[in-house]
Amino acid sequence: MGTLFIRELPVECVIGVHPDERQSRQRLLVSLEIETSFRDAAAGDELDHAVDYVALAEKIEQIAAAGRFHLIETLAERLADALFDGTMRRLEVEVCKPAALPRTRQVGVRTSRPVEDMDVR
Repeated sequence: MGTLFIRELPVECVIGVHPDERQSRQRLLVSLEIETSFRDAAAGDELDHAVDYVALAEKIEQIAAAGRFHLIETLAERLADALFDGTMRRLEVEVCKPAALPRTRQVGVRTSRPVEDMDVR
């Protein structure tokens, strides 16, 4: 098993609950970690057997740009649902909103797949 990660990918989208936040795109930072096997990718040294992090980044950017969200929790869940597949043992998605609180570096949420033995409602 190994871990592939993307740290603080900048994306822009309409996000927020306050009317002034909904007037223009805001910058968010998306990070993810994927636990998966590198064995097949390393054995053949070919992208066909690896997790394509360029494709992941493009998908994250597309989902963020196309959406109009009230909550960063909603974006995090949508990303996790769209990115998680059967080749992954675990996926963790983090969405940070740097401008949310003026005196902090950033505010964010983290979600993961699979969520096992937990009722989160």
